[in-house]
Amino acid sequence: MKINESARKFFANRRSVSVKGLKGPGPGLEDTAKIIQSALRVPDHGKLEPWRAILISEKSKYKFIDIIDRRGREIAIDSGKLEKNKRNVLNTPLIIAVICSPKESPKIPEIEQILSAGALCLNILNNFLVCGWGANWLTGWMAHDRKFGEEAFDLVETEFVAGFIYVGDYGENPTDRPRPKAEDKITWF
Repeated sequence: MKINESARKFFANRRSVSVKGLKGPGPGLEDTAKIIQSALRVPDHGKLEPWRAILISEKSKYKFIDIIDRRGREIAIDSGKLEKNKRNVLNTPLIIAVICSPKESPKIPEIEQILSAGALCLNILNNFLVCGWGANWLTGWMAHDRKFGEEAFDLVETEFVAGFIYVGDYGENPTDRPRPKAEDKITWF
């Protein structure tokens, strides 16, 4: 069997970087575009492209923080949690909101389209990691609150935020945590 040892090692050891460990500078526009182009190679049955990505850059983050603050107060998000959300946005050079946009299809069920959006989140995350950036995929109230998504990203009725990918430089390598063992998770049919 032909094994790409460097790819196997990457996946065997891949580790997201905590958002609080991310800092500037972040990737440039050209690098970001190339990385996302690679990440778009996800399972997409029916070629529906049931997702889109919104880049939140240094220039737009203050408007984004204003929306976080206003909506978070409206729905009574704990003040400590709200400050953490705003600080994470302020300190991270690039945030990518992945939007799941399921399409009407007689052949491709919505669940497959949702899984495709999740695959895009993971592909974006892993593509930034393999290129040497720190990255983390988060959700939380900003992903789950409908009105927040509508105000921040002009979501239509069928869309939702699949996740936020936070990207930046980082100092120390993240420490690992206990991982499941394959023999505990696999059975043969």
